Amino acid sequence: MSVMTITGAEWNRQGITREVILIGRYAIKVPRIVYGWRMFLCGLLANMQEREFARAGWPELCPVTFSIPGGWLVVMRRARPLTPAEWSDFRPYDFCNLDDRVIPAEAKYDSFGVLDGSIVAVDYGN
Repeated sequence: MSVMTITGAEWNRQGITREVILIGRYAIKVPRIVYGWRMFLCGLLANMQEREFARAGWPELCPVTFSIPGGWLVVMRRARPLTPAEWSDFRPYDFCNLDDRVIPAEAKYDSFGVLDGSIVAVDYGN
């Protein structure tokens, strides 16, 4: 796991297209350039997608509190990771495939978290 702690912040470098910096109550997502220009562009697009989907106000999505146009930066509220028990009880396919919409999140443990007592998608920029 590629998480570094710098002066109280956690820096998650696991993603191919984006890095996430966790500071206090916030998660800051920025595009990564390490894997080349194409992946950097995908990171910009993922941030722009999360910004646009968050505007819909769907309760299944972790809200974006701030963003810079063009996908340069997205700030979300920080959700608590799911516990192993919560994950084993969770049905990501049912969560993402609703009658009136599809939540664009991968069925991976780290794509979801708990915010204000409810499970939300924290990574929905694909």
